[in-house]
Amino acid sequence: MKLKDVVELLDCTIFTPENYKEDYDLNYGFGSDLMSDALMLLRTAPEEFFEEGMLLTGLVTNQSIRTAEMLDFQVVMFVRNKKPSQAVIDGAIESGIMLLNTPYSMFSTAGKLWEKGVRGVSDL
Repeated sequence: MKLKDVVELLDCTIFTPENYKEDYDLNYGFGSDLMSDALMLLRTAPEEFFEEGMLLTGLVTNQSIRTAEMLDFQVVMFVRNKKPSQAVIDGAIESGIMLLNTPYSMFSTAGKLWEKGVRGVSDL
């Protein structure tokens, strides 16, 4: 799924237009507010999961950006219409991360993505 289609599907706001790549192929996703759970992906997920994946979270802090950076996720989407501070946006810009938000809950966001073929780590 192209990121531009995700943005349309989920009514996203783009916080880092300078990093935004509308033709980015998004095939995988992982959702959590616990960054320690996200870091556990390093043990099990193949490289393409991160190269074509996205982190969904409601944690609107630099910790989310740093975790995405460590995992090589290029996209972080904040759910529940959470809005990052300018410091978080600046960190994402510096790290080359595409930062988005959606008004939907994490459950609804994951379901909408699943319906369009985006899969999770347990589906690999």
